[in-house]
Amino acid sequence: MEDFMKKEQTCKLCDKKFTSLLVRKSKQPVTKSDSDFCMYYEKETPFFYHVFICPECGYTFLESFKKDPPPGLREKLTSLPDVFSAKRDASAAELLYKRAIDIARQQKEDDQVLASLHHYLAWAYRFKGDKEKEKTTLSEALAYYRGVYENINVDDPFKVMYLIGDLYGRLGDKNEAVKWFSRVANDKSASQAMRHRSREAWQQLRE
Repeated sequence: MEDFMKKEQTCKLCDKKFTSLLVRKSKQPVTKSDSDFCMYYEKETPFFYHVFICPECGYTFLESFKKDPPPGLREKLTSLPDVFSAKRDASAAELLYKRAIDIARQQKEDDQVLASLHHYLAWAYRFKGDKEKEKTTLSEALAYYRGVYENINVDDPFKVMYLIGDLYGRLGDKNEAVKWFSRVANDKSASQAMRHRSREAWQQLRE
């Protein structure tokens, strides 16, 4: 289990303490990456383990959740297969992200949390080869990223702008993609790395 470490958590819904596995990224050689930052590893896949699930009540969450569970949530949670305490695959990640999205919506988490959740879920579909569900979920992630850009002060708005461009490109809207990439590429406030990345993506779409 040298690829993993244990993370202690306390459930905000039932107060149970439990441990969950996280992947040691330093032990995972990267084999390739996609333009929207989806990484592929030689052994374990870290984003499969970003979601925590309480074994007592089934409450499912990310560390980025900020809101408290609403009243009556525990009674609404249905049981999930017991496949989350050991190694996870894309199917387990799909189930967990779908549950986490449902809870995040009920808790009224902000667009930044919901954008990330939908993006991770789209990656799970990508790993499974389900192009139709991936595309649908990327469209939902894009809508939330737009909300992040318009309404939330984030540390790196240029990464959000780049992702908006990338997702527009993946969804077939090249004109919108080029617009967002060019805004990042031409803004001297953006990091050199992000400007270079955006400029390359922009040029690829124009070819």
